[in-house]
Amino acid sequence: MKELSIFEATVFTSPNPLTLICTEKEDGTTNIAPICFVSYLSFEPAMIGFATGKKSHTGERVRATGKAVITVPSENLAEIVMSCGSCSGSDTSKVEKFDIKLNELENNTIKIPQDTKLAFVVDLQQAIEVGDHYFHICNIEKIYGDNDKTSLYAWNGFGKVAPAIEKM
Repeated sequence: MKELSIFEATVFTSPNPLTLICTEKEDGTTNIAPICFVSYLSFEPAMIGFATGKKSHTGERVRATGKAVITVPSENLAEIVMSCGSCSGSDTSKVEKFDIKLNELENNTIKIPQDTKLAFVVDLQQAIEVGDHYFHICNIEKIYGDNDKTSLYAWNGFGKVAPAIEKM
């Protein structure tokens, strides 16, 4: 075995679950950011957590509003997911720039991409500083899913996105 950096280790654990964190921007529009640092935390109460870089616009919006929708994109969004990681939502409308079609969720102002497999409507309970990130601990308020869609995963340490295919 050889010693690895944290970045090299991510390749060894691929594929990684991939999400799009949807937040409400200051002007009421939707911001979307690809995030792989997501984990289930508790069944009762239902809780989930995710980490964002300290300078992340998405993290700032979650901490400012206390709200987000964590979505699992379908394979139809592969190109868009990679594009969304190339710019910041603080100065770009990713929805407009990448022509992302959105759907509304019942009783929620945050819209989500149409080609979503799974969506968690969350309430922020606590944000904890962890190194160069903030870890957001959230209660899950609602969960929506579409079993007819195929999830995307991050491969090669976040270098590409694709479905995970089970080998028989």
